[in-house]
Amino acid sequence: MARQARTVIPGQAMHVMVRGNNRQTLFFNDEDRRIYLDWLKEAAKQFTCSVHAFVLMPNHVHLLVTPSKADSLAKTMQSLGRRYAQYFNQQHHRSGTIWEGRFRSSLIDPSYFLRCQRYIELNPVRVGFESSPQDSTWSSYPSHTGQKVEPWLVDHESFWKLGNTPFERQMAWAGFIKDGAPHWEDRQITEALLRSKPWLSDILAQKLFKDRPDQLEIRHRGRPKKENTEFAAT
Repeated sequence: MARQARTVIPGQAMHVMVRGNNRQTLFFNDEDRRIYLDWLKEAAKQFTCSVHAFVLMPNHVHLLVTPSKADSLAKTMQSLGRRYAQYFNQQHHRSGTIWEGRFRSSLIDPSYFLRCQRYIELNPVRVGFESSPQDSTWSSYPSHTGQKVEPWLVDHESFWKLGNTPFERQMAWAGFIKDGAPHWEDRQITEALLRSKPWLSDILAQKLFKDRPDQLEIRHRGRPKKENTEFAAT
């Protein structure tokens, strides 16, 4: 089966996820996590990707990035993936692949950016790993609320619009996170990401993919449901 083409537009944000092979653990300790972030920072700088948000879970990673070139994202993830896999195998005395295939990615509508960033930073809470985002040491939430600033992160223009000062933006973001997200929104983001499909408004989808509607279609697994003809219109 041919690989599905990724939708990458230079200058547009991408939601990215990588998982451990067979959902295996990727980070056993804080040293593993810090090394991964350090190498993410280096690869992103080398291949010109702006990293806006992240969360490191035990067996997967979410990133929100903006590539400057069509191949910036792929080169960043390939470099990081190879380097970390080699370190991980040596450090933990194992061999073989540590990744579950290629990374997943979803093009994000600029008007949806903050919702996607919220999805990423609430991931530990959503899956029951943490009781609140304030407890998440290995996510970008502390940086966006001024608790522990990661200077290598690049705030998106959508985040800058939250306030005129760092304090205003931090308070606005904490409030936005506290409000949580509706279930339907989380489901849409998840489905788009798992199938590497864009998450776009109807207006932008029509503008970008008018002649390629197949790039937007999310096909669910399994057989299609049979039509209920009992209540079919006549």
